[in-house]
Amino acid sequence: MSIPRLAAALALCCAACASPEPSSTTVLTGPDTTEQAAVRGQQLATQACAGCHAVSAVGDSPMAEATPFRQIVHRHPLDQLEAAFAEGLVTSHPAMPAYVFRASEIDDLIAYLETVQAEP
Repeated sequence: MSIPRLAAALALCCAACASPEPSSTTVLTGPDTTEQAAVRGQQLATQACAGCHAVSAVGDSPMAEATPFRQIVHRHPLDQLEAAFAEGLVTSHPAMPAYVFRASEIDDLIAYLETVQAEP
């Protein structure tokens, strides 16, 4: 290999290995974790569900007929809940509004439900 070609190849290698300076608008994030999903799920549950359900690990539901979140997973397996959330959650209770959640919200709610489930 000639010296000019060798120099060009070396320059390309060095350019490919160099890391650019992050701009002021660059947001560096790591992979999403189950813990982060559970935090978002808790926020969603607090906003959308806490008016009727106890959404934390303790306490009574504001509406007596509304199952506390910590007990829901013992009545309905998580995979069934996930499917119900995806199809639009509808129950036989007339006071329960029909909810349609986005896929990311479903993942977050399931992650949160896993964290608050009570012992059977």
